[in-house]
Amino acid sequence: MVRLVRRAVRTPRESVALAMCVAVLAGAGAAGCAGAREPARPAAPTAQVTAQVTAQVTAQVTAMSEAAHSVVRIRGYASSCRKPLEATGFVYAPERVMVNAHTVAGVDRDLEVVLGDGRRFAARVVAFDPEADAAVLRVPGLTARPLRLTETSITSAVVVGYRKGATVPVELPARVRPDQTAESYDIYGRVRVSLRIHRFHGAAITPGMSGAPLVADGDRVAGMVFAVDTDKADVGYALTTAQFRAVATAGRRATSAVPHDPCD
Repeated sequence: MVRLVRRAVRTPRESVALAMCVAVLAGAGAAGCAGAREPARPAAPTAQVTAQVTAQVTAQVTAMSEAAHSVVRIRGYASSCRKPLEATGFVYAPERVMVNAHTVAGVDRDLEVVLGDGRRFAARVVAFDPEADAAVLRVPGLTARPLRLTETSITSAVVVGYRKGATVPVELPARVRPDQTAESYDIYGRVRVSLRIHRFHGAAITPGMSGAPLVADGDRVAGMVFAVDTDKADVGYALTTAQFRAVATAGRRATSAVPHDPCD
């Protein structure tokens, strides 16, 4: 079991710090993001396994164009901490967008969803779970096709997300390790929680990409990016769909705004 303490993952041999600010607030620096050391690596995969994974990823990238239309930019402003927000989210149900809770915590002004074609839609937070680090936005008028949540085991996926300042999403192939349990705290560092996470390699996660989905087989979401290894630019961490399934269910029909203060 991995021990994840907000910004640090601990294993019996060494610890790995995670940058929880990949969401993050546009214009924010790297303050609070610790450095990282990667644990001892397992044996390198055989050439045959590598070839199989490469073939799977290539096929997924070819099918990504449709899924990318369901991945959106999230923008807003948190008055209490005087920070603008820039993050990624994805449509999982009609007029509903899944995001990380830490990206919308404290956002009280100008919360909106922006599509790749530039269209903007006002949004409100209708489900918010600081322990699961997941939240749901209701976006009236949003017609983007929902992606499907899946708990099927995967070894490869494509991370689809918006880098800070970008107006179109990037599609980054990644190798995905089996999901595992991590012991952590909620987004405020107050309550101990257990998280189900994926560790993935090969996709360079940058600010703005928190909330990006791990997409497999064209339109299935197997996870949601929430952190990155600060020493390894191409190593990231995603919450499994099992981790945020309850939040997704609660937000599917919710219409009223819920509290989501303070800033994390």
